[in-house]
Amino acid sequence: MTDFEFYHQLIDNYDKEKYNLLKAQTFDPNHFGFPPIYYKIMETDTKRVGAFVAAFEKHNNLKDAVVCEAGIGNLALTRHFLPYVKKAYLIENNPDLKDYIIDEIERLGFADKVVLIFDDALKVELPEPVDFVIAEMMSIFCANEFQVQVFQHLRQFLKPKGKLIPEKIVNTVQLCNADFEGDFKHYPINFSRHLPEEMSLPEEVNTINLYKEENLTIQKEIDIQPLLTGTANAVFLRSYVRLSEGINFTGTDSLMPPTVLKIDESKIEANKLIKLHTGYSYGTSLDEAIFSLEEKV
Repeated sequence: MTDFEFYHQLIDNYDKEKYNLLKAQTFDPNHFGFPPIYYKIMETDTKRVGAFVAAFEKHNNLKDAVVCEAGIGNLALTRHFLPYVKKAYLIENNPDLKDYIIDEIERLGFADKVVLIFDDALKVELPEPVDFVIAEMMSIFCANEFQVQVFQHLRQFLKPKGKLIPEKIVNTVQLCNADFEGDFKHYPINFSRHLPEEMSLPEEVNTINLYKEENLTIQKEIDIQPLLTGTANAVFLRSYVRLSEGINFTGTDSLMPPTVLKIDESKIEANKLIKLHTGYSYGTSLDEAIFSLEEKV
């Protein structure tokens, strides 16, 4: 197939691709992880992996540190710090990856400083304090994945001056109008033509400080002033991640992509304040999140 033929095929499938991406990023409880294609999507995302590598480099590549990484998958991040660390506790709960991980650690020659833990990261008890806890269990708003819960549990094993990677997540919302088909309630933005009609500027919903976050459910009312008159039938969600001071990740199609979530249709007027009610819980499902509009009196 020539490049032109491939591009022609891609154009013919633009619309359905937004749902294929959603399916590829949906957690599969039957095998404790994601479809195999998702690991490939992740590993080939140089912007995503590069942001974590930059955070490691900021901390001198974690040289001579004792590190814990939760959810190591196919070692996409792990292989970048293993040559430098003193010791690494590596946690993975997907049994389908066990043989690959064992073989790859051995092939890389790091078995002598790695402790592999095949278990749920929320249950793991580390035998010693660590300098860094790393986890990339993130989803938009942390609504689908257990990033918050995992760090709530594992941060107890941090040394007094230990670091989490990432450290903070800022979630924002905009009013918008988007196209939905079938029973789909949300989808990530894969191509620019999937972008919704944005009807307001972004407003901060909440900031997750992963060193301190205790709440698992967010309920909040936000005042939004529409820029445009029309019908809002969705909210446009973005998450901005601080991996380390000055090292940020603002989403790609493989991780925390900007996402539209369906809401009840509401007529809105430019410059007329609207109250947005938000309610969702970390580590459940974005489809369970509640966003509703109320005209501000």
